[in-house]
Amino acid sequence: MTSLSRLGPLGAFRELRREYDRAVLVLAVGDLVASFGFSLVFPFLTIYLTAVIGASATEAGLVLGLYSIASMGSNAVGGWLADRFGRRVVMIGSITLTSLTIIAMGQAHNLEGIAVLTLALGVVDPAFVPAARASVADVVPEQRRQRAYGLLAVAASVGWIAGPSIGAGLATLGYPLLFTVAGAVLLGYTAFLVVAFPETRPAASGAPSPSPHRTTGSAAPARGSQHAVLTPPEVVHGTILPGGLEALDAQDPTLAGRAPALRVADARTLFLAFLPIAVLIHGATFQWVVTLPIHASRDLGVSTATWGLLFAFNGLLIVLFQMRVSTLTETWAKPATMALGMAAYALGYLAVVAAGLPGLTTLVLASVVIFATIGEMLVFPVEPAYVSDLSPLARRGRYQGAFGAAAGLGSGIGPPLGGLALDRLPGPIPWLLIAGTGIIATAALLWLAQRMRGAVVGGRPTAAGSAP
Repeated sequence: MTSLSRLGPLGAFRELRREYDRAVLVLAVGDLVASFGFSLVFPFLTIYLTAVIGASATEAGLVLGLYSIASMGSNAVGGWLADRFGRRVVMIGSITLTSLTIIAMGQAHNLEGIAVLTLALGVVDPAFVPAARASVADVVPEQRRQRAYGLLAVAASVGWIAGPSIGAGLATLGYPLLFTVAGAVLLGYTAFLVVAFPETRPAASGAPSPSPHRTTGSAAPARGSQHAVLTPPEVVHGTILPGGLEALDAQDPTLAGRAPALRVADARTLFLAFLPIAVLIHGATFQWVVTLPIHASRDLGVSTATWGLLFAFNGLLIVLFQMRVSTLTETWAKPATMALGMAAYALGYLAVVAAGLPGLTTLVLASVVIFATIGEMLVFPVEPAYVSDLSPLARRGRYQGAFGAAAGLGSGIGPPLGGLALDRLPGPIPWLLIAGTGIIATAALLWLAQRMRGAVVGGRPTAAGSAP
């Protein structure tokens, strides 16, 4: 992909139009709007719970954990609904209920009320994610999916640049106003989906997908709806090419060798092995947006405004570098790429230990943000791409939902354990334990990368199975 940083706004728009399907572009614009809405509130939620409501760090972690635990069922059900009824209806329903729940949170003034609404948010909000991820897999060929998920990360990060700074200002006017504005912004996303988002679910009847597919820089059209006519034959001579549709592309000699041929059992085994690793990943990565703000505010004396700027710094780095990182790593083994990202997170958590040194607090926290951002760029866009690689066509939503449930379990366990460690354990011990979790996840991903290489039929080097 041509570096968008070298193009003006109009040129960048034309480049994106050539590179990506309309559904991906609608999701990118919508993710920008939604991330702005969420980032108005989310960086300050644990601060609100501890400083305004009077909750302990453990209680704040438990409240955030309610969201994540509820998200396990929501992800699984959302993925099933997206496969059964379509991506569009699930996404619209989820984001509408999410916006109304966030507005209601602004009217709750005690820990119990916010806990109930946080639980409700965990029921309705995560259902959006597997439907959106499956939509990307529906319309983007396997070799470009990592960049497509990277584009969504960039769009979301644009919202994170402005959101925390504005949220910090709104918080000074009152948290009820902050929640109301955030919910209203998300309602705007609902309207945009209703008007602009096409259904992408491959038709079970054999009709082509209604979403138009663009050319991708060559004379050949992007694969997708043309092959939906031939589904459901996802298995070719006892093997499956990740993503289901790509198995049919294996019969096209012009595309020979572009994707790893995996036995069906191997693809399923790799996916099941990845699920507990995803629990570790999200248990560790969620700490920097839940536990670290408490530590920075309560223990290090960092102001809300400074913390908002650090979150904005994270978004700026992703906007500047995510697409370049995704392009650089798209031929690397996905588990190994994620392992590098988790190693970066672990280094960041180790750096937190030095954040209490006199005169170095803000500088050290900025370095932590850099490490976490590197990890985020190497982990989060790659996860759904890897799951898509291993998913049969008819079960894309369910596979993404199962992955989302595992991620929800990790992010549900992580905050209360992190908060408990912060309340009960002295000095650097909580951050050493959190860093250790990241190191374990790194080792597990490297093991999975080895399993992936061993599972490729015939040992052919491929985009998903080659070493970095």
